[in-house]
Amino acid sequence: MDQLAEMLEEELESAFELKDKKSLHRYVVLLAQNLVQKDAYDQNITELRSDIKILAETMKQGFESVNKRFEDMYKYMDKRFEDMNKRFNMMFTFMNIGFGIIILITILFKFLQ
Repeated sequence: MDQLAEMLEEELESAFELKDKKSLHRYVVLLAQNLVQKDAYDQNITELRSDIKILAETMKQGFESVNKRFEDMYKYMDKRFEDMNKRFNMMFTFMNIGFGIIILITILFKFLQ
Protein backbone atom coordinates (compact mmCIF):
# COMPACT_ATOMS: atom_id res chain seq x y z
CA MET A 1 0.00 0.00 0.00
CA ASP A 2 2.83 2.37 0.86
CA GLN A 3 4.55 1.67 -2.47
CA LEU A 4 1.37 2.36 -4.39
CA ALA A 5 0.83 5.58 -2.46
CA GLU A 6 4.39 6.70 -3.16
CA MET A 7 4.11 5.89 -6.88
CA LEU A 8 0.81 7.76 -7.20
CA GLU A 9 2.16 10.73 -5.30
CA GLU A 10 5.26 10.94 -7.52
CA GLU A 11 3.22 10.63 -10.72
CA LEU A 12 0.68 13.25 -9.70
CA GLU A 13 3.43 15.57 -8.46
CA SER A 14 5.20 15.41 -11.79
CA ALA A 15 1.97 15.73 -13.81
CA PHE A 16 0.43 18.74 -12.04
CA GLU A 17 1.51 22.03 -10.60
CA LEU A 18 1.02 21.75 -6.83
CA LYS A 19 -0.20 24.37 -4.41
CA ASP A 20 -0.23 22.08 -1.35
CA LYS A 21 1.93 18.97 -1.12
CA LYS A 22 0.18 17.81 2.08
CA SER A 23 -3.16 17.85 0.31
CA LEU A 24 -1.75 15.70 -2.48
CA HIS A 25 -0.34 13.28 0.10
CA ARG A 26 -3.72 13.01 1.88
CA TYR A 27 -5.47 12.45 -1.46
CA VAL A 28 -3.06 9.68 -2.44
CA VAL A 29 -3.34 7.99 0.96
CA LEU A 30 -7.15 8.06 0.75
CA LEU A 31 -7.05 6.70 -2.77
CA ALA A 32 -4.66 3.91 -1.83
CA GLN A 33 -6.77 2.96 1.19
CA ASN A 34 -9.85 2.87 -1.02
CA LEU A 35 -8.15 0.55 -3.48
CA VAL A 36 -7.12 -1.80 -0.72
CA GLN A 37 -10.66 -1.77 0.66
CA LYS A 38 -11.94 -2.70 -2.79
CA ASP A 39 -9.64 -5.73 -2.81
CA ALA A 40 -10.88 -6.71 0.63
CA TYR A 41 -14.45 -6.17 -0.60
CA ASP A 42 -13.88 -8.42 -3.60
CA GLN A 43 -12.39 -11.08 -1.33
CA ASN A 44 -15.35 -10.82 1.05
CA ILE A 45 -17.79 -11.12 -1.84
CA THR A 46 -15.97 -14.21 -3.10
CA GLU A 47 -16.08 -15.76 0.38
CA LEU A 48 -19.76 -14.87 0.70
CA ARG A 49 -20.56 -16.48 -2.64
CA SER A 50 -18.74 -19.66 -1.66
CA ASP A 51 -20.62 -19.69 1.67
CA ILE A 52 -23.92 -19.25 -0.20
CA LYS A 53 -23.02 -22.14 -2.51
CA ILE A 54 -22.24 -24.32 0.50
CA LEU A 55 -25.56 -23.36 2.14
CA ALA A 56 -27.45 -24.04 -1.08
CA GLU A 57 -25.82 -27.48 -1.41
CA THR A 58 -26.59 -28.27 2.25
CA MET A 59 -30.22 -27.22 1.78
CA LYS A 60 -30.47 -29.31 -1.38
CA GLN A 61 -29.16 -32.38 0.47
CA GLY A 62 -31.59 -31.70 3.33
CA PHE A 63 -34.54 -31.45 0.95
CA GLU A 64 -33.49 -34.66 -0.78
CA SER A 65 -33.35 -36.52 2.54
CA VAL A 66 -36.75 -35.11 3.56
CA ASN A 67 -38.22 -36.13 0.20
CA LYS A 68 -36.82 -39.63 0.66
CA ARG A 69 -38.38 -39.83 4.13
CA PHE A 70 -41.74 -38.69 2.75
CA GLU A 71 -41.54 -41.24 -0.05
CA ASP A 72 -40.83 -43.98 2.49
CA MET A 73 -43.69 -42.73 4.66
CA TYR A 74 -46.07 -42.69 1.68
CA LYS A 75 -45.08 -46.25 0.75
CA TYR A 76 -45.70 -47.35 4.34
CA MET A 77 -49.06 -45.57 4.44
CA ASP A 78 -50.10 -47.06 1.09
CA LYS A 79 -49.24 -50.55 2.34
CA ARG A 80 -51.10 -49.87 5.56
CA PHE A 81 -54.22 -48.68 3.71
CA GLU A 82 -54.09 -51.69 1.41
CA ASP A 83 -53.90 -54.01 4.42
CA MET A 84 -56.83 -52.21 6.09
CA ASN A 85 -58.81 -52.39 2.85
CA LYS A 86 -58.21 -56.15 2.66
CA ARG A 87 -59.35 -56.56 6.27
CA PHE A 88 -62.55 -54.57 5.68
CA ASN A 89 -63.28 -56.50 2.48
CA MET A 90 -62.85 -59.79 4.35
CA MET A 91 -65.04 -58.52 7.19
CA PHE A 92 -67.83 -57.47 4.80
CA THR A 93 -67.56 -60.77 2.93
CA PHE A 94 -67.91 -62.79 6.16
CA MET A 95 -70.76 -60.54 7.34
CA ASN A 96 -72.59 -61.10 4.04
CA ILE A 97 -72.03 -64.86 4.27
CA GLY A 98 -73.17 -64.82 7.93
CA PHE A 99 -76.33 -62.83 7.14
CA GLY A 100 -76.99 -65.12 4.19
CA ILE A 101 -76.70 -68.18 6.43
CA ILE A 102 -78.97 -66.60 9.07
CA ILE A 103 -81.57 -65.72 6.40
CA LEU A 104 -81.32 -69.23 4.95
CA ILE A 105 -81.74 -70.86 8.38
CA THR A 106 -84.69 -68.54 9.14
CA ILE A 107 -86.36 -69.48 5.84
CA LEU A 108 -85.76 -73.20 6.50
CA PHE A 109 -87.30 -72.99 10.00
CA LYS A 110 -90.31 -71.12 8.65
CA PHE A 111 -90.68 -73.62 5.82
CA LEU A 112 -90.39 -76.65 8.13
CA GLN A 113 -93.01 -75.39 10.58
